[in-house]
Amino acid sequence: MPAISLLFRKRNTEPAPVNKKVLLFLVVAILGCVILLQYLNWTHENERSLLPNVTGLTILEDLSPLPNLVPVPSKTFGAELYQAGLYTMTVREFPEGTFALVYIKNNTRFVEIDYLPKLTTETYLSTHIYPTQEVVLDADHSLYIQTIDTQPRCIDYEDTVPNRCEISRMLIADLPNHLLLIAADGTHATDGELIEMARSIVVPTPTLEQNNLGE
Repeated sequence: MPAISLLFRKRNTEPAPVNKKVLLFLVVAILGCVILLQYLNWTHENERSLLPNVTGLTILEDLSPLPNLVPVPSKTFGAELYQAGLYTMTVREFPEGTFALVYIKNNTRFVEIDYLPKLTTETYLSTHIYPTQEVVLDADHSLYIQTIDTQPRCIDYEDTVPNRCEISRMLIADLPNHLLLIAADGTHATDGELIEMARSIVVPTPTLEQNNLGE
């Protein structure tokens, strides 16, 4: 009978008392996570770069050899080469061997110039669908300008790294061994400046000897 009576004993439906020690531990743990995330965000901002912080992109310490590796622009409209990197492995749309150069002007990113190996304008335009305009430089050279964003946002980071805006336009052209991409930061570079900057890369400049032969 005692065993049977246990089956019919009224169950205690009242909730168990809250363990205050466990509750305090959970509150402290949550606050600790919030503080840690804020600290990580703060340290990440201090290490901000104008090139992506991704595995596979090596930032170049010495920029002097670049003109021997890729054709850098001779017209920069007052912008200066600030940073460059080399993709040592494929990262998203940037193949291994891509060079990335950042030019700044007035302490703000002016353009980013990327040199992508083994790609052409045809393949690039087929996978990047934006309003596109063709610009003919001469009988042998053309380029394309794509509008990415008509209202790019800008951020003042208030640190020692130049500020930047969202990319507004992309200039695309073929080089003998690379696909040339010139990404305009916000509205800092005009279409004319982008075209002339690209022209100084794409169209070979006649040497003094060639000019003398043509006279």
